[in-house]
Amino acid sequence: MKRINKSLLSTFIVVFLLGFANNSFSASQRIVINNGPWQLVGDWQEHTGQEQNGVVLLLHKAAGNRSAHKRMASILSDSGYASFRIDLRGHGESTNIRVFDPKVSRFEDPKDPEVTANFSLIKQGYLDIIAAIKWLKEKKEIKGLPFTIIGSSYTGEEMVKAAESTGFADAYIALAPGNFSKSSIEKIDPSGKPWLFVRAEKEMTFIDGIFNDIRAGSKADIWVLSGEGHATDLFEHNANLEEKLTGWLDQNLKK
Repeated sequence: MKRINKSLLSTFIVVFLLGFANNSFSASQRIVINNGPWQLVGDWQEHTGQEQNGVVLLLHKAAGNRSAHKRMASILSDSGYASFRIDLRGHGESTNIRVFDPKVSRFEDPKDPEVTANFSLIKQGYLDIIAAIKWLKEKKEIKGLPFTIIGSSYTGEEMVKAAESTGFADAYIALAPGNFSKSSIEKIDPSGKPWLFVRAEKEMTFIDGIFNDIRAGSKADIWVLSGEGHATDLFEHNANLEEKLTGWLDQNLKK
């Protein structure tokens, strides 16, 4: 058996302990929220460093899950933001009732109970966002910090629906919100909050119309990224996008 270099081991222990002392290490904590019959699973990650810059709720796209925001949560943590990424009903680990099936028809048919049930998982996503916000509001250590929501595809619309019950967050980022309604667009400027909408240059054609409406109906910031990628898939096609989004938060939450 090889001897362990005592000097090297001592150095490792000191560095490891200093990491804890300086709060430079932050692992995520698995959280389960009971929302009616649904068991919603998420990951809470605290900020690192000395500054507390805010709290961010991270939402996935349809047929996605919270793992898409894993790097985003890490970047936010390093920048002084706590975050909560959660699987909404029918997605990821939050499937104790049923599972969202992306292969079911994209056209709603009220006569088909299977299609209707599948669509309900999307249309009722705002209920889980409300539950997540209520959970965050109960955490005393983050009370008073700026609060941001990042939605992806369908959750861009759902986070606005949730605001009808919870009030608006301090900032919003929407990654290719494919079903963002005109009624939601009308709420952007009156909310008095900073908004950022992000999409790829190559997207589904209906995204063009939605972004044209957003541009015409609001003063929101809009980023059009080169290449492709829908919603959280943008992270895979755009290096350092997480850092750029965090920079946008830094700039806009301090105004």
